[in-house]
Amino acid sequence: MKPWIAVAACCLMAASLPAKPQMTSQINLPSLGAPAGSGELSPADERKIGEQSMEEIRQSPYYLHDPDIHEYLMRLGYRLVAAAPVTPYSFQFFPMKLGEINAFALPGGFIAVFTGTLVAAQDESELAGVMAHEIAHVTQRHIARMLENQKGNAAASLGSFLLAILAASAGGNSGGDAAAAIMMGGQAALISNQLKFSRSAEQEADRIGFQIMVRANFDPNGMTRFFQRLLQRTGPYEANASAYLSDHPLTVERIADMENRARELQRPFIRHDSFDFYLMQARALVLQSGSSAGRESAKIQFQTVLNKKATGVQAAVAHYGLSVVYAQDGDAAQAYAEAQKAVQMAGRNDVFLQKNLLQTRYALAADKKPVLKEISALANDNPLSVMLAKIYIEDLYEQGMHEEILKYLKGQSAISQDNADYFRYLARSSEALGRRSEAFRATGKMYALQGDWKMAAYQFKQAQRVSDGDFFTMSEVDADLREAEDHLKQDKSHN
Repeated sequence: MKPWIAVAACCLMAASLPAKPQMTSQINLPSLGAPAGSGELSPADERKIGEQSMEEIRQSPYYLHDPDIHEYLMRLGYRLVAAAPVTPYSFQFFPMKLGEINAFALPGGFIAVFTGTLVAAQDESELAGVMAHEIAHVTQRHIARMLENQKGNAAASLGSFLLAILAASAGGNSGGDAAAAIMMGGQAALISNQLKFSRSAEQEADRIGFQIMVRANFDPNGMTRFFQRLLQRTGPYEANASAYLSDHPLTVERIADMENRARELQRPFIRHDSFDFYLMQARALVLQSGSSAGRESAKIQFQTVLNKKATGVQAAVAHYGLSVVYAQDGDAAQAYAEAQKAVQMAGRNDVFLQKNLLQTRYALAADKKPVLKEISALANDNPLSVMLAKIYIEDLYEQGMHEEILKYLKGQSAISQDNADYFRYLARSSEALGRRSEAFRATGKMYALQGDWKMAAYQFKQAQRVSDGDFFTMSEVDADLREAEDHLKQDKSHN
């Protein structure tokens, strides 16, 4: 088993179809059981576990390093979080490059969405329903309770469950056989030892997820539609539904209950869509396979849409998808041509389309400085866009403009200093400029944010050893090292 799988497996609350909830028309509902925290696991502990898991997940081949889809999921996720119960967590939503239909939550507010889920959803409300369900698992601290209550083999069973999902998602007969073998052992123990808790948790996640959908002004029927299709295993994603569906005897009743709850509200819901949803769906379709054959399949789908004389949104999305295909294949000219067509057909000013247009133009341009200015202007017009900030920094890095990167990092507000990428960019450019103490300190801060205080302390000591920074820089290094050593002492005392 790969190390990152072992770490993540121990803290997974796998997504599943909602359990049958108690009928209610109330919006405010009590939390399940005794308050979490009565055991040893605090919100800070949860966050630490989540950070450590994410450190491994980000290094895995399944993590999708795509700023566009990541930004879209963060926007959608925080619209839902704003409608959720008050929580101490700072949520992070991220994509996993897997064609399976699935999602899961880690301790501390980290929520993964498989690209297969984004591709399979027919509208944004359906995707929002999956994410709202996972948010509810976090806000109600189901994972904390699960970890507090687990004894012995329970953790191993959860690890087996995640391994089964990922083995099946990886493709190939060996992956499927491995998944089946694991499920025969680990999942049987999980069901027998944790079934009562799992059903209760799913009941609460259903209720809270439904409330989140309503409060965020999404059609709660989207959750029902999506789960109903999975239950029937119909359509082109039939084979990918198995990871999300387990043979749960209450599935039909649970879906029926969601439908009844929506009717009880006695108010119409508009089927919510967004242009960005369809753009990111097309992007996910291209990126999730990671192979030329997969991109060719996506290309055929987009061309089929255009061959049917599609106009407006459909045509814009198809041209955008083709642009992503050509960009991945290294055909800069075709990527830019399709990006232009996408903008023309959209008839609207969309930041994802504009970013793609400038990015493909940048790849094609002999003189890149004029395009850099336009990218800078777009980033300034969208000051909270992490996607645009990262693209601008990467383009500056390619041009060797490290002083500009450091200046931009200090002035921008998209990538905050609680984001490890901030210090990764800072370290990279400081090293390129020969500012070694600053580079070591930034690297140490990056490790500290990831919860690796041992590596953080090592980097701070290296910064002290080099000692080529000014008085203020070296004073900060000293303070950072003291903080890291304090954390290491605390960790040692807890072991």
